[in-house]
Amino acid sequence: MEISLQTMSKKKQANTKKKSSAKTIRSQPKEPLRKQLIPALIIALFGFLIYSNTLSHDYALDDFSAIKENFVTKQGVEGIPTILTTSYRYGYWLSNGTLYRPLSLVMFAVEWDLAKDTPALHHFVNVLMYASTGFLLFVFLSRMLNKYTVLLPFLTALFFMAHPVHVEVVANIKSRDEIMAFLFCLLAVNWLWKYFKSNKILHLVLAWLSYTVAMFSKENAVTFLAVIPLMIYFFTELSTKKTLTTSAFFLVPVGIYFITRRAILGAVTAGTEGTSPLDNLLTSSDNSLEQIATAFVLLGKYLAALIFPLQLVSDVGYNQLPVVGVSNPIAIVSMLVLVGLTVWAIVNTKKKAIWAFGILYSVVTFSIFSNLIIEIGSSYGERFLYMASLGFTLVLAWGVLKFSNVELTKGKGEEIFALLSKYKVATGIALLIVGLYATRTLTRNPVWKDSYSLYHADINISPNSAKLNYHYALEQIKKGKEERDPNRQKEWYAKGKASFEKAISIYPPYHDAYGELGLAFYRLNQKEKALENYERSLKYKPNNANVYSNMGIIYFEKGNLDKAQEVYEKAVSINPRFVDARRNLGSVFAQKKQFDNAIIQFKEALKYDPSNPTIHQYLGFVYRDKGDVANSKIWMQKAAALGAK
Repeated sequence: MEISLQTMSKKKQANTKKKSSAKTIRSQPKEPLRKQLIPALIIALFGFLIYSNTLSHDYALDDFSAIKENFVTKQGVEGIPTILTTSYRYGYWLSNGTLYRPLSLVMFAVEWDLAKDTPALHHFVNVLMYASTGFLLFVFLSRMLNKYTVLLPFLTALFFMAHPVHVEVVANIKSRDEIMAFLFCLLAVNWLWKYFKSNKILHLVLAWLSYTVAMFSKENAVTFLAVIPLMIYFFTELSTKKTLTTSAFFLVPVGIYFITRRAILGAVTAGTEGTSPLDNLLTSSDNSLEQIATAFVLLGKYLAALIFPLQLVSDVGYNQLPVVGVSNPIAIVSMLVLVGLTVWAIVNTKKKAIWAFGILYSVVTFSIFSNLIIEIGSSYGERFLYMASLGFTLVLAWGVLKFSNVELTKGKGEEIFALLSKYKVATGIALLIVGLYATRTLTRNPVWKDSYSLYHADINISPNSAKLNYHYALEQIKKGKEERDPNRQKEWYAKGKASFEKAISIYPPYHDAYGELGLAFYRLNQKEKALENYERSLKYKPNNANVYSNMGIIYFEKGNLDKAQEVYEKAVSINPRFVDARRNLGSVFAQKKQFDNAIIQFKEALKYDPSNPTIHQYLGFVYRDKGDVANSKIWMQKAAALGAK
């Protein structure tokens, strides 16, 4: 009987302990809806307004590969099954690809159906989703930081929304994947905190589903596997066992994502095999110590962009920032600062200091882009800071409040606007920071108007980037093609030629630059020099379909149809989805009176560009020349409906 009483006593103690633990999460006073809703709406509206000057922007940078020149995206809703079962760049690149991020492409396809070739709609959705992120961020931080003054989540979210380093994510449509991944990670932890309060399995399932969407948006959401237990440890009193079991639940979405990715792509890890130094400058060296030192230099640049976001740039590639050795002073300082901050934060985890959490959160969420754990396909990109910047803005908000002697613990019946009025020093500092950030954001946004404006601005910041010079040259040539004044046209072509030559001087094996330089010479009516540069391009990349196609133009104009057919056939054998090459090959067959072969090529081209009026018109001509008047009429009518002249 005594043993039974003791057992009952132990059970009673255990139950009391469980209730106490749950109470730690649930007993915090519930905020009136208006206390969260009004500040959340203010933050969302603020985020929308500072990016409203991007709504009239065109496509820029990677928007072309994801939308404008992606034949699958342009199929609209009909292309969704293909998007879900192929690599991220399948609709643009003829390669297997190692990225699987289907959800942003699905959204682009739907938007294309709603308003064909309308960048304004894509930009509007980006800005709206960013504003929604601000709303949800404040709501979640208010829950997670429930013990602290409401000024902490408010300033954190406000600083986050204003930070200029986010311009690349919001103004570049393609970076919708970053917005979606972070938004749904926030939604997942928001539902998780609701589960802690309610113990309702539904809330845990909703957290799981949200995290699944985040993973299928962009793979860096995997870092939240470490963030979730970190959040639980710092901001709840749950036991270690409960923390680990709850966190382990989120392994399921990660497993689903990687199993799906492997089934579709046949690979789990991306790696950098075949990555050009133009994309990741670290691959230009085989020395691992040099790679680590250079990675720390880049990390120092990232930290500088967070603290002083004045000089923002889309590319710091080869050879704007050369590979450095371990004795490089910038590498040493960056390593000491970054490693020191990380170690300091780890040492202070027992104190559950807010600043320690902020540092560790940023370290964890950025780790996948650091090029220290794994080498990725890029050496630098401000978009990589998007998710990680939350840790910085949390530390910044904490620092402002501490400096201003604001009571960090939560007071009874706190009102944000009353607190802002009460703590005038904190409010003044916060307004100054937000004002500076917002001003820089508003002035950086117009740079992303289109690709030309972006490269024209950034070439001054990163003049020794071979890739930036190459893309700037492409835009200069494009300007020349749009020019009606022959003299102005030649000036643009000359500028483009000079930029291509600079890109080659920085990176001599730049096969794409040689190919485009050849095209520039062709436009300047220097066809022999064009062929010389095409040959140089093929020396470094023998399977360059674009170069073969461009060579075909010269042979066609010379009347050498056999040679033109030969190089066009090489082009389409390398890239069967090459619309221009198939159109030109069809034209060669038409000139040779091989009408059936011409029809085959034109119809193949239409599979990848079904709304091309020129190809429809060419089919009409071929059927006419073949003597098939009925079919000729059908195709000519289709061409006219599509705007053919």
